[in-house]
Amino acid sequence: MPGKKASEALRREQIIQAAFRVAKQKGLEQLTIRLVAAEAGLSNGLVFFHFQSKETLLLALLDWLLASIFELWEASEDLPPAERVFTLIRLDLQDLSQDEHDGARLNLFFAYWALAVHDPIIKERIQQALERSRQAFLPAVQAWIESDPVRFHDVTAEALVTTCIGIVQGCAMQALLNEQRVDVEQLVRVIRALLLPSFSSANSQ
Repeated sequence: MPGKKASEALRREQIIQAAFRVAKQKGLEQLTIRLVAAEAGLSNGLVFFHFQSKETLLLALLDWLLASIFELWEASEDLPPAERVFTLIRLDLQDLSQDEHDGARLNLFFAYWALAVHDPIIKERIQQALERSRQAFLPAVQAWIESDPVRFHDVTAEALVTTCIGIVQGCAMQALLNEQRVDVEQLVRVIRALLLPSFSSANSQ
């Protein structure tokens, strides 16, 4: 029954959104089925019907969070290889704009990151999301290396992807610790200057 399935999907989404609000207000440690049910305006039993335990709900919330943060960005293949990479970096940095919703998602992601140290299931989910992000960057980075073999002599695509993503993750950590709005375009200019020496030289003339 398509209608029933759609209704169930909407109900699950309603519960996950309520769980997000509870986690934002009280933290993951204080999240309970009772609090989520109250936030969603539903009975405890209905929440348990869709999510059989708090752990199941926490994993569903994590999956929703990872899907919203680690979107599969694409950059036009018509762009020069370096521009493709910087387009992906700019898109990846968008979550650092630090409006209230984006800031809450970022805080929650790092809360899960801390839990991943002792929870292999959460750790695996996060690793899978990070790997999807790496795979989104890999073709553009590979094309960039191939376009400038002298400069990138002995540089592997995997290492360059790790560097690009590491810069983004470091910026995310700084945004979280500083609790301030991030100028994404300024960050991209800095990253350009670091990774493209010719860019900084051209802009100084």
